[in-house]
Amino acid sequence: MTPRKRTSTASGPPTTSLPEPLRDLVDLLSRRRALAAFWELRGPSEPFRVLVQRLGAPENQVSQRLRELRETGLIEVDEAGDYRLTSEGRRLLDVLETLAQYAEGWAALSPRQRVPRGSATSGRGEPS
Repeated sequence: MTPRKRTSTASGPPTTSLPEPLRDLVDLLSRRRALAAFWELRGPSEPFRVLVQRLGAPENQVSQRLRELRETGLIEVDEAGDYRLTSEGRRLLDVLETLAQYAEGWAALSPRQRVPRGSATSGRGEPS
């Protein structure tokens, strides 16, 4: 395993060697309500109004997120005007379902189980 490289950018703080495609995908899905909108589409196609209601978000915000997910090829609009996952979106869903299963197990751990024996409360160089 190679260590993470840290480089400085001219305009900002040091960055890690996180692969750019992964960084871009995480950025997209971490936008307000984007992951939730994507997750709602794991079943059958859904109309815009149903998505707005389920997400409990302003229409303009849901519209923006759906547009971004469409532009990146993860969702599409079907013949009836409803939203659904594309084949690429379904591939991503497989990964996210695995992550969701991991999250269920992780959430079930007690705080004590989450901290390995002998681990320090803070890493080298981290503030205490």
